[in-house]
Order: sequence, then C-alpha cells, then structure tokens
Amino acid sequence: GGPMKALSHAIFPMVLFAGRAALAGTGAPPPAVAPVTVDEATVVSAALTSHPAVIAAREEAAAADSSATAADRARLPDVTATARYARLSSIPARYRTFGDAVFPQLLDNLGARVELSLPLTDAFLGLAAAARAAGHKAEAAQLDVDNVRARVTYDARCAVLTYVSRAYALKNAEEFLRVAEKQAQDLRARVAAGTAARNDALPYETALDAARSTVEAAKADLATAEQAVFTFAPDLRGKALEPLALAALAPSALPSAPGKETPRVASIEAEHRAADATEAAAKWSQLPRISAYAVGDVSAPSPRVFILSKLEAIPTWEAGVRLEWSLSQATVGAARSSEARHRAEALAAQVANARRAVDAERASAVAELQAAERRIRLADARVARARELAKARQGERDAGTALPLNVVVAQADVLRAENEQVDAVVEAALALAKIDFADGRIGKALP
Repeated sequence: GGPMKALSHAIFPMVLFAGRAALAGTGAPPPAVAPVTVDEATVVSAALTSHPAVIAAREEAAAADSSATAADRARLPDVTATARYARLSSIPARYRTFGDAVFPQLLDNLGARVELSLPLTDAFLGLAAAARAAGHKAEAAQLDVDNVRARVTYDARCAVLTYVSRAYALKNAEEFLRVAEKQAQDLRARVAAGTAARNDALPYETALDAARSTVEAAKADLATAEQAVFTFAPDLRGKALEPLALAALAPSALPSAPGKETPRVASIEAEHRAADATEAAAKWSQLPRISAYAVGDVSAPSPRVFILSKLEAIPTWEAGVRLEWSLSQATVGAARSSEARHRAEALAAQVANARRAVDAERASAVAELQAAERRIRLADARVARARELAKARQGERDAGTALPLNVVVAQADVLRAENEQVDAVVEAALALAKIDFADGRIGKALP
C-alpha cells in the first residue's frame, strides 16, 4: 500500500459556500453565513412534503378512490328522461280518404318520457363484486402511497449519508494533503542538507501529487452528493452546508420488527383481493340479468289513445320486470373469469415472493448493522491508539529523539484510522435505513 490506500475507502466531502455582502457597493465584508446542517430528519421531511413521486402516488390513490366511488354508485337505480317534438309534412287528402271519410291530420307530435330502472341481480351480484374489486384497488393504491413514501425516505437518507461520508472524506483528504506536503518538505530539506538522496524524496513527491488529485476528486464527489440532496430538499440549494456529526449517526438500538404486513406486501395482498372480486363479478355476469322498471309517458298524440280532432297530451305509465341474457355473456364472461382467476393466482405468488424478499432484506440489513457496530468499536479503538501514538511522536520530536518524518507518518496513520471510523459509522447508518425501509417505516426512526 502506502498512505493513499486508505483514501480509496473514503466516502464523501464537505464544501461551504462563501456568503454575500450584506450591503452591495458599501465595501463592507460579507457577513458570516450560518451553515445549515444536512441531517436525515430535515431532508426526509422536505422530501415527503414535495417529492414528485409522493405527489404522483397520492394523485393515483385519489383517482383509484374516485373509481371505487363510481363503481359503488353504479348500483343505484338508473333514471332516464327524454322529451321530443316532431313536425309532420302535410299529407294529401287522397291518402287520408277511406270511402266517404277523410281522417284529420295532426302535424305536431309532442312527448315526454321518464324511465326508472333498478338492476336487481347486478346491484347485489355482478356490480356489487365490481364495486368490491374497485374498493380493494383503492386500498392498494393508498398502501402504495405508504410504500412510495417509505422508498423516498430511504433514498433521501441514503443521499444524506452519501453527502456526510463524502464531506468527511474531503475533510480527511485535505488533511492528508497537508501531511503529504509536510512529508515532501521534510525530504526536500534532508536532500538539501545532504542527508538523503534525491531518489528517496521522489516517492513523497509522487504521494503529494496523488493527494492533490484525491482532493480534487473528493470535491467532484461532494458536488454530485450535494445535487442528490437537493433533489429531495430543493430549499437547501444555494445555502452553506455542513455534514451531520458522526455521533448523531450511530444507532443506539435495533428497531423492533413491525407487527403487521409492510406496505409493499399489503399492497399486493389488496390487489389479490381485487382480483378475487373481479373473478366473482365475471362469474355473475354470465347469468341472466333481471331488472325492474317503471315508465311514465306523456305524448300528444298518444299511441295508446288516438284522438282524431285535436292535439291532446295523454299521460300513461307502465311497470314491469325485464330478463336479459345473451350468448356473449356466457362466452365473454367465462374468458374474463378465467383471466381474473389466473391474475389472482399470480398475485398470490407475488405476495409470497414479496414477503420472502422483505424478510431477506431485513435479515441482511440486521447482519450489516451488527457487523458495522463491531467495525465501529474496532475503529474507535484504532483511532484512539493512533492519536496516542501521534502525540507520543510529537513529544519525541520536541525532545529531539525522533525525526519530523516520524511525526507526519503517525499523523497520516491517524487520518487513515479516522477514514475507517467514518466508513464504519456511515455503514451502520445505511444499514439502519435499510431496516426501516424493509419494515415499511415512513420518516426517520431517530435513535
């Protein structure tokens, strides 16, 4: 390796933007800008409020709820009202003459009709099953809102943790650059004094160039991480940012498993119930349809009472029961019932698969969290020892028993240990976010 090897495991950086002058043109120095701490709870809250995916899921749920309302109201009686007026052309008298009798002609035709129809079988069978299916779909859409919110929560937390780790990576990279500069300066002095060969200084010059390159790469990584944070919290754009303290990321306890199905599984279960209800509706649609009806009619002339000499409106009414059936009801209904049954069986398999996936994700995340916690304890101990050694080397140099090079080497080891510490803490926080997502937890479960 070498001292730069640890930087390959470092994760993300921090950049603070310069403030603006309080009064333009006055020549006054710009006021200090209070940095905004990029923490999980703030970014998650902003994301759940304004993220397009959450808004789209809510609108889809509202649309599904409206569809369920329409399906339920389809069972109400159907009322149809019609009105008509017709003007007949004059018919020659020879076409209206029968022997010595000439029939009068009524050129105006008026009518109004109101019909009330109640689908008896559909209201309690086919349409009722369709309404249940639409209701289950609306339930699934609402559960999808929770699922999308949990996904956005997880993605937002990952964006924050990415930013935090890149911020600390840049901080350590810049500190490592300062150490590399001290190493190079020490070797240059030794070469000038004749106590070291030129070739001995070349590896340190190379390490210095690599440290500079690492800083620039870390800055680019930080810019990318910042943009990811802005997609979830646009209000942070243009503000001075700083990472959350590492101590706030370490989980204090393992979250308990939820006592009910997660939204991912529950949503598919609701879709499965909707498919079952759709199959029932398709089966009922194969049977004859019975409906009751009542009709009121006012017309002049009336087809039921013919008045020869004048145009007079006559009210009539009727009531009855209709029975309707067609061959397509049996053929099409059977095909649709088979389609719905296969879809229900597929959804049942998807429920089992989703439940397995969630269980596997949670078990994997718990294992990752436990491993990360062990890494944190090891990293804490290593940082403490590295700092102790660096302090001892500083004392030896002050006493004249150690070279300055020994001090900077010890300082470089402290930075490597701190990189490992950041890596372990962020890994634990990511594992905790993954557990929360597997559990369907919305928002951040603050330890």
